[in-house]
Amino acid sequence: MSSPSPHLSVRREHPFQVSILLVCLTFLLCIFILSPGQGGTTPAGTDTPGARQLYSLFARVQGISDSLERRKAVADFLRATTPTGCPLIDDSTVTFVYEGPGTSVAVAGDMNDWNPSTGEMKRLQGTRFFYRTFSIDPAGRSEYKLVVDASWILDPRNPRTVMGGLGLNSELRMPAYVPPPSVVPAPGIFPGRIDTLLFRSVLLACAHPAMVYTPASYAASADTLPVLFVMDGGEYLALTEMRGTLDYLIGAKRITPVVVVFLDPRTDIRSPESSRRMAEYALNDTFIQAVVSELRPMIGSRYRIAMDAARTAIMGVSMGGLIATYAGLTRPDIFGLCAAQSPSYWWEKRRLVRFIAIARTMPLKMYIDTGTLYDAQEEARAARDAFLARHAALHYEEHPEGHNWLNWRSRIPSILSYFWGTQ
Repeated sequence: MSSPSPHLSVRREHPFQVSILLVCLTFLLCIFILSPGQGGTTPAGTDTPGARQLYSLFARVQGISDSLERRKAVADFLRATTPTGCPLIDDSTVTFVYEGPGTSVAVAGDMNDWNPSTGEMKRLQGTRFFYRTFSIDPAGRSEYKLVVDASWILDPRNPRTVMGGLGLNSELRMPAYVPPPSVVPAPGIFPGRIDTLLFRSVLLACAHPAMVYTPASYAASADTLPVLFVMDGGEYLALTEMRGTLDYLIGAKRITPVVVVFLDPRTDIRSPESSRRMAEYALNDTFIQAVVSELRPMIGSRYRIAMDAARTAIMGVSMGGLIATYAGLTRPDIFGLCAAQSPSYWWEKRRLVRFIAIARTMPLKMYIDTGTLYDAQEEARAARDAFLARHAALHYEEHPEGHNWLNWRSRIPSILSYFWGTQ
């Protein structure tokens, strides 16, 4: 929202007083024109470090006509901000900056649904310095890139990066954000084992990799263990440290031992183009039947897994969360536990949300989490309300983050503890 133009009521005053008023008006209009942000809004609070730094730069550049001197002023500003880093953060206000070649620069990330057209950065006149301000939850976290003349690049002034589903992104952590603990080896914590199998499905007319996790204690015990089927399994293993999380929680006796089947939607795990997730996860009854009548028996013939619904779980993110929920609703005789992260409940005009009201029975335990930055919040809340109306056992979480793997990784301990926690 743009700042309103000052309204001054000028009465018949002494000419000197009128001159003072006109000078003040001119100064305020200059501030309005030079103010960064969206449509002329101020970049931050009136007395915050980032705001003071930015306004100091604007005031200095305004009085310089020589282009080389303007560039020097920008260079001095960027050197001064190096200790605190970029972007500039003031409580809930973030100013992204860029200095370099380019005629059109934008920010695209979780904070604007990765849409460069809503993140256009303004150029400081006579320089190569661009800036853009957003309001973000002080406890939030966002991933983003800069778009320079249609090229998507990492923020060259932000050393913090994180791996996303499509490669590295720059990462913004707000002052009150609490990062998930890193999974590190600890005394007495022994790693589980991963076996890679090939799931050949007659029903799906294809083969999918299936990575099976067994805990360190599996070989020394004859116990039948709960089982968890994970959609988008390859990415869960690669991008969330889920194997290490399982090792730690089981080794520390915070959850009971569990077998986990990481089913990948690709037919060739080396080729993203071979993924069949958009077809198989789209409320696909044939896919669920393949998991139930082909994959589950195959795993059961090789591993000691529970065959009762109360100890059988399914989970996934986005479209994987959609199909996981659908599996729990349509096959409650198989899946008594279900987790959906940022689920795509918008699919087919919220068909699944409507289905909750007429499902025969509810999952024994249902878990849903979502981010609040252009994520699945609206539909997830609708599903939450529908589940609660059916008196389902439901755990629901929202966090000021976006649709990304670090967000989902942070919630894995909560999911596993909700299903199999010992404390």
